[in-house]
Amino acid sequence: MKILSMGDRIRAGTYAVQSRFARSVLLLDANGRALFVVDRSIGAGPLNLVVAQPAIFVAGESVAIAFPRRGRRGLPKGSEWSRHDLVPGSQAPRFDSALPRLGRAARAQLRRVLAAALPRHAPPDSLVSLFFPAKRLPRLQLSRDLIFRTALEQIAAGRIAAGVRSIRGCGAGLTPAGDDFLCGWMTALRLRGRTSAIPAILKHALGTNPVSNAFLKLSAQGRVNAAMKKLLESPSSARVKAVCAFGHSSGADWLCGLAWGLGKEVGNGSSAP
Repeated sequence: MKILSMGDRIRAGTYAVQSRFARSVLLLDANGRALFVVDRSIGAGPLNLVVAQPAIFVAGESVAIAFPRRGRRGLPKGSEWSRHDLVPGSQAPRFDSALPRLGRAARAQLRRVLAAALPRHAPPDSLVSLFFPAKRLPRLQLSRDLIFRTALEQIAAGRIAAGVRSIRGCGAGLTPAGDDFLCGWMTALRLRGRTSAIPAILKHALGTNPVSNAFLKLSAQGRVNAAMKKLLESPSSARVKAVCAFGHSSGADWLCGLAWGLGKEVGNGSSAP
């Protein structure tokens, strides 16, 4: 089966299946590094291996990725391989997950698009309720939002460790809302060129969830998937909607962290999105 795209942060190794979903398969190697075999609807990402049918490609219990040494021959260019073969990473098109460079005007435009589109496209139980609260919210969501508001006040006052630890792992799902929000915030800091706080954020954000840890590290490095990159390069309501489609609320929660980080100065309590 032909590999349509391979993420530029995938490393060689043997990855064992952890979970299977409708459009993707999650695998981890012996060091806890993640690999996602996904279909076209999810698309390219720094750790994504894009194929037509993930469930068929990963029919067994593991996938091995290999990058041939210099001077060794791989498969002929344009050839295909089956799930039973060692996957030769050098033969697959590599996705460049690096962030685009955005000037002040481009970041301001991105903020305006997010402010207009997030209330329309984000799931109502996502973190959008922090900034665009509904008249009535479930009790659990009210409690969650209170935790986040307290944490964001701590962060704005310069108490990064306390704030980050308060929302790390907060929420349900494969990647909790708190972790997605922190990913978006670190992405915003990268876009603004204000990276001095990122090591501390990452230190206190990392936990026991290997999938969250993978995305947190990628965000700290300034790496995003294809849908996010398209939004950053040319913001639009349709592209906000596309990112919001990731997970139940993961994409929207990432965007909330991004929007907050684009307008927040840590330590002086300036305004949120």
